[in-house]
Formats: sequence, structure tokens, C-alpha cells
Amino acid sequence: MLRTHLLTALFAHNAARHLGFQAHVAIRWDDSDSRRSRNEHRQHLLNELTQVAQIPIQDEKNALRQSQRGDRYGEALRKLEALRLLVTERGLPCLDVAAVDRSMKAEGVCPESLTAYTSMNAPVPRAPAQNMVPLMRGDGRALWHLATVVDDIDNRTNLVVRGADKRDATPIQVRLYWALSGGRTPPSHLFLPKLLEPGPSAPRVVGLLRRGVRPSALRCFLAQPYLVNSTKPMGRTGFSALVDQLCSALPLLGDAFLDEGHLHSLDRRISAALDPKESQQELRAYHPGAPAHVIAWVTRHYPRPLLQQSRLCRALTDTAIDYEEPPKQAEEAARWLEAWSRGSAKGPVPHPVRWVLTGQRSGPRASELLKVLPSRLVAARLGAARQALSRSNAARRRSSVRSLPSSSSDSKSGSPTVRPVTATRTGA
Repeated sequence: MLRTHLLTALFAHNAARHLGFQAHVAIRWDDSDSRRSRNEHRQHLLNELTQVAQIPIQDEKNALRQSQRGDRYGEALRKLEALRLLVTERGLPCLDVAAVDRSMKAEGVCPESLTAYTSMNAPVPRAPAQNMVPLMRGDGRALWHLATVVDDIDNRTNLVVRGADKRDATPIQVRLYWALSGGRTPPSHLFLPKLLEPGPSAPRVVGLLRRGVRPSALRCFLAQPYLVNSTKPMGRTGFSALVDQLCSALPLLGDAFLDEGHLHSLDRRISAALDPKESQQELRAYHPGAPAHVIAWVTRHYPRPLLQQSRLCRALTDTAIDYEEPPKQAEEAARWLEAWSRGSAKGPVPHPVRWVLTGQRSGPRASELLKVLPSRLVAARLGAARQALSRSNAARRRSSVRSLPSSSSDSKSGSPTVRPVTATRTGA
């Protein structure tokens, strides 16, 4: 759904720019079904729209909520009844499609032609699949067709962007719009290809973000098929930058797959080219506890994926850190750093000093790290690195002792046997 919302806003802003108008994006909550709508999800969805998609939303606190427009939908229902376009089926008010078609033809309008006219980039069914379309639930709450069309009329909507799976709704809503608006031309409809999931379950936006995918990378990934020069990494990936890069041609229908491999590849390329200000914003949101000067330093010196930047932030700020397996010459690096702390180090900074300072074998140059790490942390890292080296050496010795063969041979095969060795220690 985030993809549809993002592209809807992008196409609206792009069209407004070409026409010389200013676009305004408002929110409508389709919350008339209380069994499926939960207030606790609203802020989470709003964050995805404003922080991940970066859609500029106008007056989000006064968003239209369908659950609060029951009177308006009831008024529309009474208008259909007065026009003799409503019938009752199984106790529910339904749109009489045949009656609407007769009314349109009496006014010289072909319902099938008008339906086809509204679709901008895909064929749609010319007539509804059912003759009677329910408009209300048994408890009096409006169903999607009625609520959506009434909202579009009241908001003077002239472009509807939807997923291709909603094409079957077009002939129903075109007829409803015509009847309720007094014969006005319905909005144009632009359909987006479905984004299919290659596996049994779809990764959610929040899950991808928690795994360290950049919001900017996800934003570009969702819009990429409709961008000019989409294969070139972008330094600026904000909403306005995407509007500038949007293709003028309408999207062609054709299902696509959510290729996580491509997403992560794009994430790496965008991380290397991303504007430092955008990179700082994303790192600050992902790692809110890091000091501002550390975030600025990491994004400037270490243009890597967000997860790697976050690990480096922790390495530069946390007192206790985890150490990877020591590299070669780690002992020599620790001794050099001890000498550096006393002011007696000689020669260039050994590369393994990076591991002593951050616990990581890769990252910024050790000489750059020494400029940003405070002296108290350097001292703490020296002690922690010594302990990590001691544990690693002890583990190697234990592994070596256990793998030593005994001098006896197996009675059957004649090959040396390996016996476990138990070490004991006594003390006064």
C-alpha cells in the first residue's frame, strides 16, 4: 500500500507542476469497518507516509475519516432512492445497475464508453460483474463503493490512482459518480501494476526498516520503475527530488516482484552516494542515542549502509562493545596503541588498530578513528581488546590440545586415536 500512496502523490505533484498548479495531499482514512480498523495503527501508518515516503501532507490532524461521515453517506443513499436507482436485496440497499444504465442512456450517455474513457492506461470491464451492488452494511455503515465515490465528489477529485487489482471497481464507481454528481464526468483512473511477493509471506515496511534498509532506498525502490535514469544512484532522494525524476509516460501494466536482493543492492549504492544531510537524518532516526557530532562524523567518513553506520556509532560511543575475531597482528596493534597513549608511538598507524578501537575488522581508517574517539574510550578499548585477545588465544589453545592425537593406535584400524584431554589446576 505504501507504494500506491507514494506513486499517487508523485503523479499528482508532477501533473500539478506541468499544469502550473500547486498540489495538496490530504489523508482519508477508510475506517468505516470497525472490525478491520484500529486507532493504534493510525500513527504507525502516518509515520510511513510522512517519514518513509516523505509525502507532504496538508493538515494531517483534520484528515477525513469515513467512520465520521455516516450522515453524508445516508444523504447520498436517499438521493439514489429518489432517483429510483436503489433496490433492496436481502435487506441491504443496493445499486440497481440496469436502472442506472437506462438513466444514463436516456441522457445520451453510454455507460460502457464513459467507463472506458476514464481509464488512462489499462483496459477495464465495461459493466459491473453483478446487477445489484450492495452499498451499505447491515448495521447501517457505508461500504467502500459508496463511501469512496461520495468522498471523491465532495473533494472534487479528478485523478484516482489505484492498484491494478481494483480495475473491476471502475464500472461500478463510474456509474455511482455520474448518478450522485448530477451527470458530471467521473475522475480519470490510473492503475499501477501489482507488486508480488516471491515468498509465502510479504515483508512489511516496518520489518525492512528494522533490518536496516534505508528509508531513502526503500522510497527509491518503490518509485524506481517510473523514474528517469532509474539505474543511476541518486544523491538526493527526497520527495521533491523524486518528483523531478518522474517519467512523463504513464506506467504500463505488468506485475513485478519484490526483489529483496535488488533492494539491498540499491541500498548499498544509495548509501555510497547519498547526500550527507539525508544520511544524517536517517542515522539519527535509526540510532537516536548517538551524539550529533558522532553522527555527522560517521556519515561524512563512512558512507555505508545504515546498519553498518549504526554499528560504528555504537563502537564510537558505547563503553562496552562486542569484538569480532582478532585479525593478524592484533597484539602488535595493541602495543602500538599503548605507546600512542603515552606519546611514544613510532611509524604509521597499523591497520589492526581499527579492530582494537571498534571491535570491527573493517571500517574507517584507524588514523581517522583516533581523531574522533575520546581518550577515556581509547583506554577502555585497549583493556577490552586485551581481554578479547586473551579469550581468543585461550580458545585456540584448547582447540589445539583437544585435537592432538595420542601415541597409541586404534586396535581395529591401526590409525591414531584422538582422546579428550582434561586439564586440572591446583593452587595453594
